[in-house]
Amino acid sequence: MQIEQPLPHDDLMERSLIGAILAGHRQANEVLDATRPEDFFDIRHRTIVKAMLKLYAAGTTVDLLSMHDELTLLGNSDAAGGTPYLASLMDGVVRTGDVLYVVRGLRRMAAFREAIHLAEHVKQLAFEQAGSAEALLDSVVEKFSSLARDIENTEDDGVTYFDASTQALSVAREGARLKIYTDIPELDAWTGGFREGELVVVTAETGTGKSLLAAQIRAKTCRDGYHALFCSGEMSADHLASRELASVSGVAPIKMRRDDLLTEQDFAALVTAATHQCKKCRILDGELELSRIRRAARKMKGRAGLDLLILDYDELISAPGSSEFEQQRVIARAAKSLAIELKCAVILISQLRKTTQGEDASKPTLQRLYGNAAKQKFASFIILADRPYVRELVGDEKEAELQLLKSRDGKTGRIKATFNIRSLRFEQSTFGEVEPSSQTGQDRFERE
Repeated sequence: MQIEQPLPHDDLMERSLIGAILAGHRQANEVLDATRPEDFFDIRHRTIVKAMLKLYAAGTTVDLLSMHDELTLLGNSDAAGGTPYLASLMDGVVRTGDVLYVVRGLRRMAAFREAIHLAEHVKQLAFEQAGSAEALLDSVVEKFSSLARDIENTEDDGVTYFDASTQALSVAREGARLKIYTDIPELDAWTGGFREGELVVVTAETGTGKSLLAAQIRAKTCRDGYHALFCSGEMSADHLASRELASVSGVAPIKMRRDDLLTEQDFAALVTAATHQCKKCRILDGELELSRIRRAARKMKGRAGLDLLILDYDELISAPGSSEFEQQRVIARAAKSLAIELKCAVILISQLRKTTQGEDASKPTLQRLYGNAAKQKFASFIILADRPYVRELVGDEKEAELQLLKSRDGKTGRIKATFNIRSLRFEQSTFGEVEPSSQTGQDRFERE
């Protein structure tokens, strides 16, 4: 029967899962226990998975060599794409991190494909009025229930308190795998670094430098050996890159727009800076749809690894929802879900709404955070960047302050800072912190 639209599938997810098994991922046995050939859309991948499961059932280690031998023995090497294709599936595969979510994702898409086929079959039988209506409906209910049960079998059933406690102790002793720092010592001491699964909201008045602070965090993250995807709906990739080059090279930012002011020395410094730019961190610009961001983030996670996802900014991201506030809720929830799924930190840049009568712009509250309250709910940290000069257009252009409005596990308060107008960076003031509003018993981290 003819189905006009393409059936749900994700070739990258299929390739990455098979590649992870071939590369000896630590979860390979769990994946083989949970996966089925029919979960894969590509006929080559189905052939490969069938051979994998046969080897696994026989107690043979599933790797490139054993797969080559098994496919050759079965006469299925060509049907599987050949040995070069099989080897290509391992390109860029990471051997750590959670891949079971990919199994669940493929199972869902397989269920959707089966549901489409089933619906088409039922429609044909209904047109033909074959058998009784009651028998047809009973059969349909049972088959759809079976699909639902298949999905449930791939879902997590939680973790015991003992296992969770053991993991917590391991992190406490050995340190978290991922710590994302802002390059502002006092703020980093207060937060302890952003961890995987955490959503961080960065907010400020228009023009204060939210994107610049996010770019600063991205650069620090890269220097620390982690990698980021910067999703910008506001600036093009080359615009973001030009800011970075100016900051690293020491060239005045205005010269990136006024090429007539560039000297030979300036250009040489920019070239040197460009040669040292990361080849793994990426920029996603243009029209930002939530689905596009998800695809890009998952793709980068599977290839180069992804430790930090920056969304700049929420109002420029298209998302489902009957109203703007509903869309904001969806974006906040999706950002938190991606942080958990991809085991990375997510920074969501957000505007402050304009002050109303009686509100003091210099003393912002969480209620001024633009959009749905879901941001406050899902965020582990909310950081506000403030520059009085931007608000009032008088005073010292370099004066700045960073306010930690929410910290799920520590204190909140204000940190004196400066804004370096040449490098476009926030830097800690020599005066340090002011006005800590709360702190836990152990958050004086022996900073000395």
